[in-house]
Amino acid sequence: MRLLAVAGELSGDVHGGNLLAGLRARLPGLRVSGIGGPRMIAAGLESLFPLSGLVVHGLLEVLGHLPRLFRILWALERTLDSDPPDALLLIDYPGFNLKLARAAKRRGIPVYYYCSPQIWAWRGGRLRTIAEVVDLMIVLFPFEAQLYREAGVEAVFLGHPLVGVEAGKAEVEALEARLDANDRDVKDGDVKGGDAKGGDVNDSDAMDSRALVAMMPGSRPSELRRNLGVLLEAARQIEETGFRCRFVIPAAPSLDPAEVDALVRASGARVTVATDSFLPLLKLADLAVVASGTATLQTAMAGVPFLVVYRVAPLTFWIARRFAYMRHISIVNILAGREIVPELLQGDFTPEKVRGAFLDLAGDQGRQQQMRAALASVTGQLGEPGAYERAADLLAEKLSGQPAPAPPFVVSQRD
Repeated sequence: MRLLAVAGELSGDVHGGNLLAGLRARLPGLRVSGIGGPRMIAAGLESLFPLSGLVVHGLLEVLGHLPRLFRILWALERTLDSDPPDALLLIDYPGFNLKLARAAKRRGIPVYYYCSPQIWAWRGGRLRTIAEVVDLMIVLFPFEAQLYREAGVEAVFLGHPLVGVEAGKAEVEALEARLDANDRDVKDGDVKGGDAKGGDVNDSDAMDSRALVAMMPGSRPSELRRNLGVLLEAARQIEETGFRCRFVIPAAPSLDPAEVDALVRASGARVTVATDSFLPLLKLADLAVVASGTATLQTAMAGVPFLVVYRVAPLTFWIARRFAYMRHISIVNILAGREIVPELLQGDFTPEKVRGAFLDLAGDQGRQQQMRAALASVTGQLGEPGAYERAADLLAEKLSGQPAPAPPFVVSQRD
């Protein structure tokens, strides 16, 4: 049995890696080829093109990459003819994947889609396309399934895969030790390269009394360059007000550590960089400032009060605002149907406005408690742990035509 699978971004590679691991555990003879990153390759994907060939961000930025994208698309269409798969598994990335889905549908190849395009946010015309070319849509949010069913699409909500994904005790303790060591280095005036940045600290008791603030500029280099400078200047201004806190950046592995280090040092802000520490930091953080994206949902699941920030190219933002259906950009606010976390978008994303919104939240314990309760209510809609396992069960049944055997292991959900 053969499956052609395509993910277009690193987030899709995480989904794909877990799904393929689950599928191959249930269907040991399954052969999978297509496009994915390290997670999918580790799960047995035979890579036809590197994931980097598809990774493009922004509505306008994609234009310069269209020739390459179409060359890859046409090559995959030829594969549908030369080595027809039993099914096509698509993961998010709708602009490319829906074109490939149409090509597969013309050839009578079943199309299974994981992680729905945001048809509820904008470009509702895609719903008609999906109804024509997708045989099964596995969605990540419960309200999406109803939208698809009303359009005649077989759609299921099996839970969000991030539910239950959190750092273990050892990871949290290791991060605490790193942060404590960093504070000692700062106090002693021995700031070392890599993970430690900062200025003078009076004593260990004062260090322990400070609020721990997670500062998350995004996991993509383009996001880092748009967002981090503003966040660092806001952190410097917040310190000048006398508010006692420790800012920590859990820099993603996808970012260049030297670039992060250079930006932090040039800012003059007292900020610690703790590379690849996102999940354990959520266990320790008192507050957060988060670039819009999946990290906002994970921060909400951790119950950490936070602000959302977001900036793209001006024309891209204008187009999105002009044609989007939603009042909010953060998935947390969209799920709630109201603003429960403040959003500082585009022109409102300035150091001064971040400072003001942050201090308003940090200084109001009652508001923080209300936000935690609202976050718990929102994330409580997202089901139980084990979403990838349930999705692998369903996909294996679709592929084999019969109930799949239970796998001999639990699929990792870490991202």
